[in-house]
Amino acid sequence: MQYLHQFSLVIHIIVGSCALLLFWAPILAKKGGKMHNLSGKAYAYSMQTVSLTGILCCALVLTDPISVYPEAYLQASNQADFLNSARERASFLLMLSFLVLASVMHGMRVLKDKASRLTVKRPDMLFNYFALCASALYVAYLGAQSGQVLYLAFSIISMIVAIKMMRYTFAHTVKPRQWIIEHLSAMIGSGIGVYTAFSAVGGRYLLVEVLGEQAMLLAWLAPSALGTLGLIVAKRKYQQRYQVVVKDNLARQAAAS
Repeated sequence: MQYLHQFSLVIHIIVGSCALLLFWAPILAKKGGKMHNLSGKAYAYSMQTVSLTGILCCALVLTDPISVYPEAYLQASNQADFLNSARERASFLLMLSFLVLASVMHGMRVLKDKASRLTVKRPDMLFNYFALCASALYVAYLGAQSGQVLYLAFSIISMIVAIKMMRYTFAHTVKPRQWIIEHLSAMIGSGIGVYTAFSAVGGRYLLVEVLGEQAMLLAWLAPSALGTLGLIVAKRKYQQRYQVVVKDNLARQAAAS
């Protein structure tokens, strides 16, 4: 089990590093062009691999943390606390893996469906939404019990994202061309996830000399804050370009008259 965890972790890190660069290719390429489509598919497949290997790693730790971390377990001064800490951390990372997986799959499905929303209602997508909600609720519970601000913050973010995706999926009607904005939001959201992981693993060591222990919290939250700001700007830009809001307002006016 230890070797399976290590192998999955290596794949997770290598593919995740590639996804850091791939993320920008469809962002910078002409929308709808060949480069945008090819690089977007490559990014989506790489992010699915990152998510699935992350889920596997977390599942192994939750199932048997002693087999995954035998040396650390033997060296721990309090082995019970070590097991609890390992499982709590794995639960948190599992939620983030579900968050990235649900986001990237939702983004690709809405692009495929456009206005029909057929494949986003399939059982596998419904399971993704459920898994994200369930894991977010559990991590929120862990955060409330331990006072971990990080757990509480990301559980709230995860729940908001899950609710937003489900609202789009099960809405009676959607705005014309809203699938464009939904695709954009989901794919940028998945990118925020991969940059958050990169910042939390490597970025905190660059900041720790200046900020001390606060570097860890900043490394986790800064990419989300900056990415969300960028997402808001991008959404407004493409809503105006594709007249999503304008058409919706016209439809409301026509219905009222």
